Order: sequence, then C-alpha cells, then structure tokens
Amino acid sequence: MTKYNFCLSFSKSVMMLWILLLILIFCSCNNNDRLVKEVRALSGREILFPKGYCSLSYQNSMPIDSLLATDIKIVSYINDLPCTSCGVRMLHTWIEQVKQIDPEVAYVIVVQTPQKDVLFNNIDSMRLLYPLLYYEDSVFGEVNKLDVLARNKTFLLDKKNRIVVVGEPFGNEKLSQLYKKAIASLKMEYTHGL
Repeated sequence: MTKYNFCLSFSKSVMMLWILLLILIFCSCNNNDRLVKEVRALSGREILFPKGYCSLSYQNSMPIDSLLATDIKIVSYINDLPCTSCGVRMLHTWIEQVKQIDPEVAYVIVVQTPQKDVLFNNIDSMRLLYPLLYYEDSVFGEVNKLDVLARNKTFLLDKKNRIVVVGEPFGNEKLSQLYKKAIASLKMEYTHGL
C-alpha cells in the first residue's frame, strides 16, 4: 500500500469514526442538541494543562510528566469529586475500564474539588495506578472552556493534545468501541509516521 493510499484510507476511517460518534449521540441521549453542539465544539480542540497543579500519587504510580508526554491519552476532568469513598470507587472503576480499552494508553485524571484536605489525606488509601492532577481552583476548566455536560468531560487526545473522541466510554460499550478504533487509528498513524 502506498503512502498516498494509506492517507486516503486513514482519512476515510477517521471520518467514519466521527459519523459513528454523531449517530451514537443522536440515538442515546435526551440532551441531543446540547450534546451535539458540545461534541462539535470540543472536537479537534487542543487541551492545555496549565501550571499551578499539584500531582497527587500513590507510591508506584507513573510520574505525571511522563503521562502528559504520552502520544495517546484519555483525560477525565472531574470538577467536583463526589463524596470521597464514592469518588475513590469511581476512579478505580474508570481506571479498570481504561485498561480494558487499551492497557498502553495513559489515563490522566484532572480533579478540582473543594474537599482538598479529604482528597490529600486519602491519596495513599486510593492506591491509584495513575496520579491525580489536582487544581486548587477551576483554572483547568476555564482555560479549556469545559463548561460542558459531565459526560463530555472525558476525551481521547492525540500527541498534540487535540481531542479526537469526546465522551465517557465507561459503561457505554458503543463508545468504548469507538475509543478502541480511534486509538488503533492513531497507533497506525504514528507507526507509519504520517
């Protein structure tokens, strides 16, 4: 296959992924108009990780700088962590599901919560495989204009930190499959140096 043919087939597959995502959104949501507008607004946007964060990690978790430098990553922005025990269970579940999507993909959890002391005191008991990127205030959400529905605060990013897929894949098999296909396409693209 020539490089030109590969580019055409890659472009078609990316276009098909976007069409599939929009179909999924139309078929599965009550807030269709808002959801579609948000997905369109977020798609292709670069996500920034402004200074001023604190990295909270368990002893064996991956360093945050390594996570932020990965070519492919899933980012979840949680701007209000529910009660600590519920939040910890939720984060563990999400991490397990990310590993099922692709164990090689980094997972960046960005947290902004008024329960700073509780979060800091419980970080060791969480034993998370990935560090939390904690912001004291809402700078991450403001810089990235993330005043969107909660289900649109998880994204797949490419190596330039541009949003490739929007939506929370956890507990949604169709969206999980979309993430898997998009990750496979990105890996193919990066392997072939396009």
